[in-house]
Amino acid sequence: MSHIEPVIRSARVTDAEAIARLHAESWRSSNRGLMSDRYLEDEVYAERRSLWRGRLGADDSPYLTLVAVQRDGLHGFICLKLRADPKWGTLLDNLHVDPELCGRGLGEALMRVGVAQVEQITPGLPMYLLVFTANHGARRFYRRLGGIESGEVDMPLPEGDRSAHAVRIAWPAPVLLQAS
Repeated sequence: MSHIEPVIRSARVTDAEAIARLHAESWRSSNRGLMSDRYLEDEVYAERRSLWRGRLGADDSPYLTLVAVQRDGLHGFICLKLRADPKWGTLLDNLHVDPELCGRGLGEALMRVGVAQVEQITPGLPMYLLVFTANHGARRFYRRLGGIESGEVDMPLPEGDRSAHAVRIAWPAPVLLQAS
């Protein structure tokens, strides 16, 4: 990524391949040991590509997906499921940034734009996410933005009948992200 700031915009169906590629790369970087090597090397891209084609191609999708792009490609994305849970509100389902760009503010920028758009569409709802317990870097990132760890759950893994421990991180309504 060059010194030019990326543009954050709504995702389009034509972004599905690039989103799937980044999603798979991010999972390979952060979930090794949690998900099988076979899944991460042989299946994750095709499975994520199918998921993103479906999400972005649906007319009545409950998801808000934004991408961070530059001339040289897509560098991050955020996906929020509106009204996902009556108690917890909007689900921050995905936030992924090119692993080589982590720590440079792109994830926080996507969060801030995403939260602002969700607040316009569904004002006054809380927000939550589930993150693998072992992903300490992500947990620190969300806590720094004001997220509160609010219990543990078993989260099904996409590769079959396995699950992994996850932490729910929540923001009460109205969602206000802290300055990092």
